[in-house]
Amino acid sequence: MSKVKCAVCANETASMCKIKKVKIKLNKKRLCEAYIYDEAKVKAKQVIPTIKFGYKEQEEHRKKMKEELKALKDLMKQQPQDGTARSLGLLKEATEESRIIQPGDPKFVMPSGDQKHPLTGDLSRFVTTANKEE
Repeated sequence: MSKVKCAVCANETASMCKIKKVKIKLNKKRLCEAYIYDEAKVKAKQVIPTIKFGYKEQEEHRKKMKEELKALKDLMKQQPQDGTARSLGLLKEATEESRIIQPGDPKFVMPSGDQKHPLTGDLSRFVTTANKEE
């Protein structure tokens, strides 16, 4: 009699042994006289494809990545001289139709004609009914 695992035994169902009528751990090795090998419970092993990546290739890849990062950092440090939106490439060129309306454009209109309150307009027309005493 040798040690067996209950995971591949025909007498095991839902972590219970039909013979002993107790709950069991499936992968624990134990001595059992009622053990019956069930081939349907054995899972087929899958071959996982692997890629060999040697030390030399790793070092080459690391050096290449460091060079690319250094080049990117150098590009980020270079800023245009005037720092305007047009030089940064944020505005479209004059040939294309731009959706950004700037002051001086014929499409530019202020929300209100009131110069004292340009965004909301004159709010004096609203009168409160609340008592000042409370």
